[in-house]
Amino acid sequence: MSSSNNLKIRIRGIYATALTYLAKENFNVVQQSPQIALRFNENIRELPADVTIKDTEDGNIIVIGKDIGDFLHNIFKYSVIWKSPIKLYSVIKTEDCKFMNYEVDPCIDEGLVIKPPYEGRILLSKPKAVGKYAFVWRENGRTYFSEHVHDKNRLLKLSLPFNKKGYNIKWRSNADYAQDIDLKAEIERLIMNYDTNTFNQGEDFYLIIPSLQDKIFLDSIRSKVIKTQKFHHMLKLSFSDVDERNVIDMLNELIKDFMGIDHVKVNKKAIRLRGGKVIKKEVTEDGYKILLRREISPNGVYDGLNVLKEEGDYDIMEIDSSKWYEVHNYYSKDGKLKGKYINISTPPELLKGKIRYVDLEIDIVERDGKREVIDMEEFEKIKNNLSENLQKEVKKIIDNFTAL
Repeated sequence: MSSSNNLKIRIRGIYATALTYLAKENFNVVQQSPQIALRFNENIRELPADVTIKDTEDGNIIVIGKDIGDFLHNIFKYSVIWKSPIKLYSVIKTEDCKFMNYEVDPCIDEGLVIKPPYEGRILLSKPKAVGKYAFVWRENGRTYFSEHVHDKNRLLKLSLPFNKKGYNIKWRSNADYAQDIDLKAEIERLIMNYDTNTFNQGEDFYLIIPSLQDKIFLDSIRSKVIKTQKFHHMLKLSFSDVDERNVIDMLNELIKDFMGIDHVKVNKKAIRLRGGKVIKKEVTEDGYKILLRREISPNGVYDGLNVLKEEGDYDIMEIDSSKWYEVHNYYSKDGKLKGKYINISTPPELLKGKIRYVDLEIDIVERDGKREVIDMEEFEKIKNNLSENLQKEVKKIIDNFTAL
């Protein structure tokens, strides 16, 4: 996991300016966007990349290629960093529709990993030989292109002789930056690998869920290159013109009368909790505090409290951008406090009309003046995906609450 100045990294997305600034010390940043090249007063380096860093629609970060784990952990000190135990684009043999205790989809005996098991399931396709520039397999002799490929005519011309022999080729975006002689050599090697079932071992895959604290750190790094407001990277998920607008105005615009709640889980699908009506808010340039009133459906009991949910119950939920938890205050219809539930999480973020945080599994309940830590065993299951600093933050919160 050591860094190398020889590694070539391609960076895309809303974090590109900050990550480029940080990556330049350790790596050769290539294939910069025109905007990034201009900001750093550099020429675009048109070279194939060893690693790709890009964001997802919900603001998470995917890293594919050579292993740069040390670099990632040094930046995202308070975030969830999940490294796939199974390499992307590796070919695996399954047994009883499983591999390493993960379900595979579809249920085939052998397949190429096209989505690692972040949510507990591996997605597969038919086996393919994968290289830096292309995928190769035998089917109907056709050529395909990554959506980011530009020089399709050149690549199609290179593909046709192999297509005529029945091989399918899908060109990866790196192919735009390689010489014909190198592309042809790789295709010939991949065909030999495919025909002899000697597939490569795949590429390392990381999924990072950046915490609000780490996004604010990236705001400060971006400000070294271009004027940047606090909460820039959070706000960028909702607004395209963040640099031209007032922070307080944008925060207020994100807080609607009724707010949904995205309860993001580590290694599982996110849960959409019942939202609530905003009954109080406080917004400054430094952060925000919100009180939500959530109506509770009767039936069942409150987790950890062992108190019945009854008709007319409601929750006053406390949200604070500076806190690593949310407090649920459960009341009966006549206003009597039934108990408190402190959900330890990454600091809550704002998106348009909803609140989002990453649940860190461990929680604290309070009833009749007594506090108890619950779900410790669930925390142990995800602990390896949390940085050392993040684990210390969780411990500090527990110590503070249980000392009271």
